[in-house]
Amino acid sequence: MQRNVFIFWSILIAVAAMRVVFSFNTVSPDIGPCHKQFVSGTGTIFVEPEHREGGQIVVIRVRELFIASSSVATPSPSCATDILIRVKAPLYPRFVYEDEVTFQGKLSQPFNFRSDEGREFDYKGYLAKDDIFYEIKSGTVEFVGSGHKSISSTLYSFKRAFVGNLERALGEPHAALASGLLVGEKSALGSELIDDFRTVGLIHIVVLSGYNITIVADVLRRILSFLPRVWGIVAGGAGIAAFGVLVGGGATVVRSCCMSAVALSADLVRRDYSVYRGLFFAGLIMLIQNPFILLDDPSFQLSFMATFGLIVLSEPIERYLGFITEKWGIRGIVASSVATQLFVSPYLVYMMGNISIIGFISNILVLPFVPLTMLLVFLTGISGFVWSGLSVGLGWVTHLLLSYELLIVQYGAQVPLASIHFPLFSGWITVGIYCVYAVICYFLLRPKPAQTKSRSE
Repeated sequence: MQRNVFIFWSILIAVAAMRVVFSFNTVSPDIGPCHKQFVSGTGTIFVEPEHREGGQIVVIRVRELFIASSSVATPSPSCATDILIRVKAPLYPRFVYEDEVTFQGKLSQPFNFRSDEGREFDYKGYLAKDDIFYEIKSGTVEFVGSGHKSISSTLYSFKRAFVGNLERALGEPHAALASGLLVGEKSALGSELIDDFRTVGLIHIVVLSGYNITIVADVLRRILSFLPRVWGIVAGGAGIAAFGVLVGGGATVVRSCCMSAVALSADLVRRDYSVYRGLFFAGLIMLIQNPFILLDDPSFQLSFMATFGLIVLSEPIERYLGFITEKWGIRGIVASSVATQLFVSPYLVYMMGNISIIGFISNILVLPFVPLTMLLVFLTGISGFVWSGLSVGLGWVTHLLLSYELLIVQYGAQVPLASIHFPLFSGWITVGIYCVYAVICYFLLRPKPAQTKSRSE
């Protein structure tokens, strides 16, 4: 490794490590007498609200927070300003990003969830990674006015209109699946159908995984291929960044977009792109920006492990799958599915207690059709801005593919032993499994003797 390269990576790793170490000293903001009290306040919707069956989840950047008082003449003093509060409110009226609102409800700190078997989910840490330390589990929110327009609010408005076009053309649950595939909007699928997706190992296609982002990036590259090289690269980077903002910028999306940005930068300066370095560069940059995701964001953890497993294991596994046809990329899909499942399964079993047994089969049956489905979903939604009749016409074809994918999910979830449950076990067993994986990866990644000799020559 060259000296400058070694210094660059050493600095990057050191800064990320320092950020993680100092993050352990973070404490929740003081809200004085408002804790565990019925409060009222004013603020702005900080992120695009999440709609669920039982209501909507809004995150409010608080401008003023008071203990609710029946006396207007003697209002209570403000407890806090400029903090984030997570509020579960009724489904209607629906709010949007940057709406100015007032809210009321009992304020409390979140607490961790524990299953009957003893598995604990660090819900407090999961919210704290986004600077959310307080919540109102059942509150009321009232609209005051629309906030200032920004690029993010414009993109969110476009997404809402796009999803509305899909709902009119496809109906439910097909529109919900279409929205999940393309823009990560899966809430309308309902909890039961989402559980079915988990059971058959296909939840990654409706939570906007790296697989979906890769398809979008590839389509952007093809669309912009007519432009001069530099302009095409710059436009592609801007398009990927805008798409990342559009779909909410979760850990998986940020990781995928960051890796795409590194690849585009390498192409811009005419340098070879190493996917290993791209993955670790993206991970370190994300840790520097938000060190809490290392321990408190399962999406980041699973996305990083799945991508690393895909990079390291898919090619060696594919060499042993010569008996599987290469048509429609089936051999590559099988190898990728096996590689990612092998790498994330120990952690998933430890964290969730369940693992999909039929995930390999369902991925083989569904993934070859996902790129075409995403293209048709895009055309169906976009055409709705031009003429609703065209959107409905395209929706018939899109509906067929979505029906097929939903059929695989619904029938697959009913297969006996489609998912196997494991009792709680020690985390050290999981650590031991990944230590074995580390040894295997070392032997797979180390240069072969012939390669070492050629480099020395």
